[in-house]
Amino acid sequence: MTSYALTTAQVSAMIVGLGLVFITHVMSKKDSAYPPKVPSLLPWLGSVYGFAFTPSKFLALCHARFGPVFKVLVGGHNIIVVGTADSIHNALFTDHRILTARVEHYDHFRAVCDDTSLYPMIHDTINLRLFPILDRRLSKRSVDDLTTGFAETLFQRLKLYEGDRASLKRSLTEPVYVAATAIFLGSKFSPDNYEDWLTFWDTLPIRLCRRPFWSLPSTRARGRLLDHITTCIQAANPNNDDDKLAGDFSQVIRENNIPFEAASPGIALVMLALHTNLFNNMFWLLSWLMADPPSFSSLRDDIDRAVRAEFGNLQTFIAEASPRRLTTVQNGLRLAECDFQLKDGAGAIPVRKGEYVMLYPRAAQHNEASYSDGHKFVLDRFVQSEYQGELAPTSGKPYFAFGAGKHLCKGKFFAMFEMKVLIILYLSLFDVTPSPLESLSSEWKPPQSSAQSIGTIHADDDVFVRLRPRTTL
Repeated sequence: MTSYALTTAQVSAMIVGLGLVFITHVMSKKDSAYPPKVPSLLPWLGSVYGFAFTPSKFLALCHARFGPVFKVLVGGHNIIVVGTADSIHNALFTDHRILTARVEHYDHFRAVCDDTSLYPMIHDTINLRLFPILDRRLSKRSVDDLTTGFAETLFQRLKLYEGDRASLKRSLTEPVYVAATAIFLGSKFSPDNYEDWLTFWDTLPIRLCRRPFWSLPSTRARGRLLDHITTCIQAANPNNDDDKLAGDFSQVIRENNIPFEAASPGIALVMLALHTNLFNNMFWLLSWLMADPPSFSSLRDDIDRAVRAEFGNLQTFIAEASPRRLTTVQNGLRLAECDFQLKDGAGAIPVRKGEYVMLYPRAAQHNEASYSDGHKFVLDRFVQSEYQGELAPTSGKPYFAFGAGKHLCKGKFFAMFEMKVLIILYLSLFDVTPSPLESLSSEWKPPQSSAQSIGTIHADDDVFVRLRPRTTL
C-alpha cells in the first residue's frame, strides 16, 4: 500500500512537471519571434541559475548566440536584454510612466537595508532631499569648494604604500575612499571605516543578483557602516566648513524630520554610486597599463610633462589641484507598465506590460562597427576625437559615460577630478610593477573578469604590485 502511494505521488509529480513544461513551451510559441528567446526546460525558473550566479558570463554567452537583443525567462519574469546603441538610448529616454526604473532602485535599497517598509521613504529621501544638495554642491561651478585638501589627503594616504608589496585594489581604493568619503561624511569620518566598506562592497554583486545570501561578516560590516554614517551626520554642523556635504545632509534631514533609519541607507547608496564605478575602472586601467608597457610609459611621460607645464612641480599640483584646472552604466533594469514598441534603428522591439528591459551596454561597446578592436585596451582611443564644445568626444557613439539618459551623472565633475588626481599621483609617486615580476612585461596579463559581475566588471583576483618611490617632480 505504501509503495503504491509513493508511486502514485511520484507519477503525479511527473505529470504536473511535464504539464508545466508543456504550458511554458506553448506560451513561448505565442511570443513574438523577435526578440529571440533563450531556451530553457525549467518552467517558471527559466535561466535563473546562470542569471543569478554568473550574470556577466551568462549575458556574454547569450549575446554571442542570439545577438545584441534577446529575451530570457528568470524566476517567472521575462527580461528583454537590449545591447544596441539605439535600443539602449531609446530605453533610457522612454517616459518613466511607460518604462520605470523602480525595480532597479528597490534592488539597491535591498542591498543596504533589510526593512522593506522603509524603501518608499529611502526613495523620497534620495530624490527629494539629497539629490538637490548634490545638484548644487557638485555642479561644475561649485565643486571646487568641496575639493580643497582632497589631493593632499590622497597624497598622504598613498605614501603609506611606498616601497611595499601591496594589493593593487587596496592601494588604489583606500586612499581615494578616505579622501572622498571625508567630503561626504565630514569631520567625524574615520579612515578605519574602509575595512567595513570593502567587506560590504565585495559582496555587492551577490546582493544585487538576489542570490541567497548569508554572509555574517558582510552584514555586520554593513551595520557598522550605517551606524558610522549616522554618527557622522548627527554630529555634522552646517556652519562648519570641515563638514562640507555632511553639514548640508544633516540640516535637510533635521528640517524634514527624516529618521536616520531611512537617511543613513540613502547616504550609503550615494556613496555606492560615488565609489563603485571609480574603484573598478581604476583597477582595470592600472592592470591593462601594466600589461602594455609602451602605453604605461607614454601616459606617465605625458603626466610628467603636464604637471611641470601647468604647476611647475608635484608639490604645487597637490596644493592647487582643482576640478577646473584639471578639465582638459552599469546594467539598468526597467519594468514595462504597458505594451509598447521600443525603437531600435529602423525597427522596433515589442515589449509587453510586465516584462523587464535590461540595458546591456557592453554589447554595444564591443560592436566592431562602432569601435574597431573594441575588445582591446587602447589607451588613446578617444584622444584624437574632434572637439565638440560641451559634448563628449564620443557623442554619437555608444559610450554611455556620465549620463546616457535624460540626466547627467550628478557627480560627473567630482568623479573626473578623483580619477585624474589619483592616476597623476599614483604614477608620479611610484614605479609600479606586478609582483613577483620585477619589470613590466608584455607577457604579464591582467586578471580575468568575474563571471559574477553585475554592472561594472569586477576582477576574479586581486593583483599585487611593487611600489618603488620615484624621484618626485
